Amino acid sequence: LVQAPTEFVYCSSRLVFVRATSMANWRIGNVMLQQPLGIGTLQWGTTWVDEKMVSGGRIADAAVDVIVQECLAAGVTLFDSAEGYGGGTSEERLGHAIRQHAGAAADSSHAEPCRAEAALATKFLPTWWRCSHGAVLRAAARSSRNLGVTRIGIYFIHTPVHWLPVEFWVGAACDAKAAGLIENIGVSNFNADQVLRAHAVAISRGYSIVANQVMFGLLNYKNVTLQETIGVCHRLGIAVVAFSPIGQGLLTNKFSDQMIQHNRVAKISRVQHNELSKLRGELAVVSQETGKTMAQVALNWVICHNCIPLIGCRSVEQAKDTLGCLDWRLEEQQVRRLDAVSLAYSTLDGKRWKRVFFANLFGLVMVCCRLLRWCGGSGFP
Repeated sequence: LVQAPTEFVYCSSRLVFVRATSMANWRIGNVMLQQPLGIGTLQWGTTWVDEKMVSGGRIADAAVDVIVQECLAAGVTLFDSAEGYGGGTSEERLGHAIRQHAGAAADSSHAEPCRAEAALATKFLPTWWRCSHGAVLRAAARSSRNLGVTRIGIYFIHTPVHWLPVEFWVGAACDAKAAGLIENIGVSNFNADQVLRAHAVAISRGYSIVANQVMFGLLNYKNVTLQETIGVCHRLGIAVVAFSPIGQGLLTNKFSDQMIQHNRVAKISRVQHNELSKLRGELAVVSQETGKTMAQVALNWVICHNCIPLIGCRSVEQAKDTLGCLDWRLEEQQVRRLDAVSLAYSTLDGKRWKRVFFANLFGLVMVCCRLLRWCGGSGFP
C-alpha cells in the first residue's frame, strides 16, 4: 500500500489519480519510504558479461558508493536489484555500498546520518528449468547472503511468463515469507488479471502483494492494458513501482535525434519520431516553466500519478539530477498537458513468445554470469 497525504484530486480521461504532497511518508507493505523514488541497479554487475553489455562499461566502485551516499542523504532509501543482475554481483555490490555508508556514519561524529534505513528489494526469475517452490527458497536465501541481510525487504517475482501458472510462484513466495526469508511479496510485469490472481493466492495464505513493478511513464500512459493494471493495483492498495520512467534517456535533455537509432526502448516500442517530438516539446516547455530538467519533470509526473519511479543510476551526475525530482510537485494543469501528449507503448502488450524468449535469454545470461563469478571471484578480469 502506498500512503501519502493528498493535496488535490484530479481526473484524467481514464483514471482518477491522487496527487501527493511533497511532505509525505510513502509505505510499501511494512517498508516506510521518506521519498517516493527507487534506485535501480541493473548496471551495477561486475562480471565480464556486464563489462561487455553495459553501455560505458563497468561502473567504478567509488561511483557506486557515492551514488548510495547521495541518495540516502536525500532520504531515498529504496534500492532495487535482482538475482539476474550480474549473476548476483549487483546484489553484492549494493549490499556492500549500504554497509560502507552505515559504517562510515557510525565511525565519524561528523558524518551526515542517512534519514532512514535502506529498503532493499530484489527479484526471483522463474526460468523455464525452475519448477519447484524450493527454487524460490534457495534463490531468496542466496540473495539475502549477497545483500548481507537476514531478510529481504521486498521480494519480487520478476515475470509471470512461465509454463507454470502465477499461482504456483506466488505460493512459493508465500513459503519464503513463512520461512522468514522475506518481509514483503511483490510482482513484476503482471497485468491486471495476473495481479488479481496473485492477490487472491497471497490473501488465502494470510499475506498480501505489496507492489507491482511495471514500465510506466510518459511513453506508456495511454496504453489501455497498462491503465487497467494501474487501476487494479490502486484499488487493491498495491504500490506501483515504475521502471524505465524516462525511456532510457528518451525523455532527457541529453537526447538527440541520432540516439533514437540505438535506444533499446525506442527500438522495441517502434516509437514514431513525430509522436516523440511532440511529447518532448511539451516536456521541454514544462521544464522551462518549472526550472527543472526534462528528466526531473518526467519523474515528478510519475509521482503525481501516485506511482514510485525507479531509475537506474550509473553516474554520480545522473544520481544528483534524479534527486532533483523530489520535494516539489507539478501543477495540475501541467500534469494534464503532459497526459495529453503521452504515448501508449507497454511491455504488457508484448507477444507471449517474445516475452518467453527474452525471459529465458536473461536466465541464460544470469547463469553465465554466475559461472564467471564462480571461476574468477567477481568474474571481472
